[in-house]
Amino acid sequence: MKIYEFQKNVQEKIILSFTEFRGKQLIDLRVYYNAGKTKEDWHPSRKGISIRLEAIEDLKEGIDKAYEEWKKTKQSTDN
Repeated sequence: MKIYEFQKNVQEKIILSFTEFRGKQLIDLRVYYNAGKTKEDWHPSRKGISIRLEAIEDLKEGIDKAYEEWKKTKQSTDN
């Protein structure tokens, strides 16, 4: 089930989704590429990670910390 997506560049986007593998629930963060010649035809690449769903709070904590560090860096370069 697709949860969120955003454009990485002109030919790639990143999709966050819930998946299942061998009976285990996973959260998948994967790079998709446009294989279409004349239209959008998105396919998953091998670039990405799958994490057990039980670790979603750890993932969020890491993302939140990265965001806070980015804000500090951005503020110091804006001044």
